[in-house]
Amino acid sequence: MNTSPRATGVPHAILIQPTLMITGRSAAAVYSQPAAELARLARSGVIVKIAHGYYAALPTDKRRGDWVPSLETLSAGLAVAVFGPGRGAIWGLSAARVHGALPRATATGYVLGPTQHGDIELSIRSALVEFSKRDPARLDLEYLATELGPSLVTSIHQTILDLSTRPFVDGETPRADAVRALMERADLDRLASLAANVRGRSALARALRLARHAA
Repeated sequence: MNTSPRATGVPHAILIQPTLMITGRSAAAVYSQPAAELARLARSGVIVKIAHGYYAALPTDKRRGDWVPSLETLSAGLAVAVFGPGRGAIWGLSAARVHGALPRATATGYVLGPTQHGDIELSIRSALVEFSKRDPARLDLEYLATELGPSLVTSIHQTILDLSTRPFVDGETPRADAVRALMERADLDRLASLAANVRGRSALARALRLARHAA
């Protein structure tokens, strides 16, 4: 079943289903000269260049030329484009943003996946997407719907532990603020159970101390 958002003027065979993401490799399934054809589609306004080698088809409800997805949406799209559907996820402060625990936008997106990958500098906006090697199968992940299609995000509880893996120090307000906000919505029994399963007891202790001091 095709669950990707609708796009117009773009061959569905070049899309990384079920998303609107496109790479040179996915375009090579249709075009003998994928780079040239992707440049043509970008000039025609039906796809947009996200970063070197990465594109996205414009959803049909977006006007040409002025659509700039959020950094979290772009990071989620790149998680699928780089690792494949169901194999990558956004995490850390990106996940905190998705869960509504970080009101201010960040300049860096955070993606995890099963293999190492270099960071990607975006061309559609001034931002960097950092990649970390982590096994998604060992993490507590949730489905994430975006304008570019479905992806994955670490759960509230996993995000708390991820953001608490190192001590909190003065000046790290975004990370501490995100953990405080997420702790207000967390199920402490579920959080403790997850911490035991992922060897995150030290992170749990830090998050609990932070929450107590905020009370």
